[in-house]
Amino acid sequence: MKLEHSTPARRRRSAAALGLAASAALLLSACNVGTPVDRDEVAQADTDAKTLRLAHVYDAGHPVEECGITTLKEELDGSGLQIESFPAAQLGNESESLEQVASGALDMAVAGPSFLGVWEEDAAVLDGAYLFEDVDHFIETVEGETMAGVFDSLYESSDIKVLSSWYYGTRHVTANKEIKTSEDFAGLKIRTPNAPLYLENIKAMGGTATPMALDEVYLALQQGVIDAQENPIPTISTAKFNEVQDYINLTGHMIQGVQITTGRTVYEGLSEEERGALEGAMAAAADATRECIEEQEQSILEEWKSGDGIQVNEDVDRESFAAAAEEAMLQQPWGELYQEIKDAR
Repeated sequence: MKLEHSTPARRRRSAAALGLAASAALLLSACNVGTPVDRDEVAQADTDAKTLRLAHVYDAGHPVEECGITTLKEELDGSGLQIESFPAAQLGNESESLEQVASGALDMAVAGPSFLGVWEEDAAVLDGAYLFEDVDHFIETVEGETMAGVFDSLYESSDIKVLSSWYYGTRHVTANKEIKTSEDFAGLKIRTPNAPLYLENIKAMGGTATPMALDEVYLALQQGVIDAQENPIPTISTAKFNEVQDYINLTGHMIQGVQITTGRTVYEGLSEEERGALEGAMAAAADATRECIEEQEQSILEEWKSGDGIQVNEDVDRESFAAAAEEAMLQQPWGELYQEIKDAR
């Protein structure tokens, strides 16, 4: 499901383009000038822009690409920087992309906190189950001083710099049965991303996790290799998991974001003006992504509720899941940080 998204940058540029076109027409008419555009000159201007290659694992129709990266490209127009995007794990999975960023082989990558946690342990806290009260709590945390310190430590220890954090969605479990309590997880093989914390989250909720790459999940569900999976609603929709699962169970176990990263060589190779342009573009892209994700979370869920396909189970004992998860998360190396973030709200 694709939703057209009119970004602020697009609207501003459309208005500006109309004004410029009108002014140009008057000027040419007054001067009786009709010189054709020098296409070689335009091509040279595009060539002069510094191209940053950005990789991620999500489908081309996912809001990370359609809203976030589209806005990023628009906001950088004329800045001397341009983005070349490689969606759908074309350049590798999250772990591989981060390794390429750290080594300087890739300019930018989108990766989740659990994968950053391999490089800086405390970064993984953001993926702890039932950490955030709501999306605002998530935004306040990733933009606050505590996580700024964690991201600084990541940069110092690994040369991986977090440029921005984008809301990715609230994760829920799909299966071919209703899941209301931890007992309902018994015997289910539940796919998660291949990062240790995802396994811990599902284990804390009473399930058994099976790590698997995102692009392998549809076929694995279809063939019965796995029984269930967990993802945000827009990801479930764009990956079409709703076609091969009977229920979406609204566990809401992770209010999650992803981080846009670059490497030290790339970042320190940018001028102050380019860094400023990139920072502003990232902020606009983060806002656009959140808007798209929240819009799709609501509209897709309403569509599923009124349709004949996947059934929506809202009768989930979140309180018991959250209590079990909190106990398990406090045993993690970053347990005190987990508690600090929860208490901050």
